[in-house]
Amino acid sequence: MDCELSMGENINRLSDVSRFVSELANLSPNRYQPFVGAAAFAHKGGIHVSAVKRNPLTYEHIEPEKVGNQRRILISDQAGRSNVLHKAKKFGIEIKPDDPALAAILKELKDMENQGFQFEGAEASFELLMRRAVGGRKRYFDLHGFRVISQKDERGAPPLDEATIRIEVGGETVHTAALGEGPVNALDNGLRKALTPAYPGLAEMRLDDYKVRVLASDHGTGARVRVLIESSDNSSSWSTVGVSNDIIEASWQALVDSITYKLMKDDQRVDG
Repeated sequence: MDCELSMGENINRLSDVSRFVSELANLSPNRYQPFVGAAAFAHKGGIHVSAVKRNPLTYEHIEPEKVGNQRRILISDQAGRSNVLHKAKKFGIEIKPDDPALAAILKELKDMENQGFQFEGAEASFELLMRRAVGGRKRYFDLHGFRVISQKDERGAPPLDEATIRIEVGGETVHTAALGEGPVNALDNGLRKALTPAYPGLAEMRLDDYKVRVLASDHGTGARVRVLIESSDNSSSWSTVGVSNDIIEASWQALVDSITYKLMKDDQRVDG
């Protein structure tokens, strides 16, 4: 409209300002909000992603960076080779279009999503999946077993939850126990207690969000559930996923991925 506005100089801060206002108002940011929402520049279908890689203007009316947002390529059972190759480049994983690992990743992705996994909101779990497929995922610890006890004694008293964990770290078996506010918190505390002496960087890791989604409610209390965990440290945040008929097992899967991702990030920072 040929109008000169001073705010145009700072339009690249629009997304940050939107998130800041949501934080002040104690509201969850609307992921579908135009321009500033997390899904405003998200792409999913294989052909769709292929077109965006060739010319973003085919599906985007402006460059997301102009409003402080970023393009997101989602991974799902609709994903094609273009999606996976795009993610591989983003994660710094070398995969060529004719690499057998690419077909293996696509097959595992579809198989896991048929079980109820969803990686659109759990990119850290998907990166670990990719690194495992190409042989680049380091094993920082191995589980020998865990037990979670939830005990309630008095009518008005809160339950007492305790987790006992046996894992192998650096060739040694570590056996720990920890209390928590709920069975998942106890499991998280026990796992950190066992690993922090070997990996001190875990002390700065936080669990920011924990979500449970029932996948088939017609099975009642025996329904399969999906657990999403969002974690962060002093420099970034990431999300992981677990799926099982047992909510503790699903939580364990997401917790293990979350901690493994943190340890992998710390290794990359040291190597870099």
